[in-house]
Amino acid sequence: MRGRFGLLSRRRTSGLALALTLALLSTTGWTAASLASEDFGRWERSTGSCRVGRLRPAGPGERALSCRTLRLDQQLPGLLSVRFVVPIEGSRFASHQLVFAGVLLRSSAAMRCAQGRCEPRWPMRLQVSAVATAGFDGRGVATGLPQAQLARGNCSLDERSASCEARSRDGETWQGDASW
Repeated sequence: MRGRFGLLSRRRTSGLALALTLALLSTTGWTAASLASEDFGRWERSTGSCRVGRLRPAGPGERALSCRTLRLDQQLPGLLSVRFVVPIEGSRFASHQLVFAGVLLRSSAAMRCAQGRCEPRWPMRLQVSAVATAGFDGRGVATGLPQAQLARGNCSLDERSASCEARSRDGETWQGDASW
């Protein structure tokens, strides 16, 4: 299935997302003990204003889409993903999602988490190393494998807003901006 971002094409289906995750985990000294430390979880907010989009280097950009939710996921301290959720009209659970994943800069503290719920310590700055898209149907079931690409960029987050931008080697640029 092709998503509204045009990024869910089958030609990009690969194990890149899995490989990136494993590489990040192996470089951070991940162990089963770290999972027991309660350093992982999620923070989520409904947005007042939220837009995501993608620009192509040799063609027209796609129109910006309105998103309604911003989600921060922390699997390990220092590793963070910023997820912009674009709902599909007429369905409670169907959505397209744009995810920026990377490592917090040294000047940023990891979120405080307990029982899977986290509280960010603002401001946060993220060095983006990958961008992914995913789609979910009306039952909340994935419509395919997430499509991930290595990318370089950054995200800036504070107590009222989030702004992310990243560019792949072939020049594609993704952007996401939200405020709540």
